[in-house]
Amino acid sequence: MKKLILSTLVITITFILASCAPQGQSNFKNGNKAIESFQKNIKDVDSHSIKSQNKTTIDFQDHKTTFNQTSHGRSNHHDKLAFNIEQKSSNKRFNTQNKSIFIQANELKSSPRVHYLNYEAQNAEIDHYQKIGQDWFDLTTFNQSMLKPIENDVTIDGRTLTYDGTNKDVLKYLYQLGYSQSPLVDQQSLSQIDNLNVKSGKFKLTFKDNKTLPEKLTFSIKATGYIKNEKIKINMNQTTDFYNFNKTKVKPYDNLTKNKYK
Repeated sequence: MKKLILSTLVITITFILASCAPQGQSNFKNGNKAIESFQKNIKDVDSHSIKSQNKTTIDFQDHKTTFNQTSHGRSNHHDKLAFNIEQKSSNKRFNTQNKSIFIQANELKSSPRVHYLNYEAQNAEIDHYQKIGQDWFDLTTFNQSMLKPIENDVTIDGRTLTYDGTNKDVLKYLYQLGYSQSPLVDQQSLSQIDNLNVKSGKFKLTFKDNKTLPEKLTFSIKATGYIKNEKIKINMNQTTDFYNFNKTKVKPYDNLTKNKYK
């Protein structure tokens, strides 16, 4: 009798705990509901951090070059941005440069320090990094450009959405996201690509346990285009981690305060 009472008590407690458990992404049965919940949650985000690893290989002018970039970023989604970027290139023809950036209320600090010829040049630099910050941190565009167009074409497994397809708008967005977090964005000779065609791509987006905010995005794309009538092939792979939602304190990275990248 005692054993029966104990078993009944355990089962009752289990049901109570299950009913009180947070209703997270793992309970969604399709991508539509997951993306709808994501759209609601991002409205309450006022700061977050990211870390990304980007590997991009290009075939251009009979040479293959591999670029690697590790990016750290912080934003308060209003007037503060902090970046720390470390780059590598397998080809001396395409030099790369590590850098650390901090922008607050349209004032920029950088390592290595930049000596501007005039006020307009400094403003252009600030505009450049603010545009990069928008690419990195704008979750509304992330939702509207990457998720909404294919909400009926994703598969869902627990907390992870998977997409492997040919939607041009989605693939173009993935390319822009990777481009802004790769050394390509700093390579003037590779920045003007005509007839860019993102031929294929896929991504996996994993959400956090108890609320629909992104935790990890992994994607790969293949693209082609032309630079001055010469064909370029691009293979890009990237992993981005999202963290410290509404807990990010936006301050300069140590490499900036110590002026490491002289």
